[in-house]
Amino acid sequence: MEERISKQELMKMYKVNRSTIEEWRRRFGLPMIEISSHKKYIRREDLMKWENQMKNGKCELELNNSGIS
Repeated sequence: MEERISKQELMKMYKVNRSTIEEWRRRFGLPMIEISSHKKYIRREDLMKWENQMKNGKCELELNNSGIS
């Protein structure tokens, strides 16, 4: 079975709060799976793919398109 990382674990890994994770979901497409309003997780493989996209410039493109520099 694939490894799952909970929202709480992500918060600890990246040292960010809950609203930051939600912002990453909305603005940058962090592929969280929502089981219920209080139960969300991401597959480790999906997280690695998302991180690589951010490292390869997708993050800059999103920020530039939103008017933030």
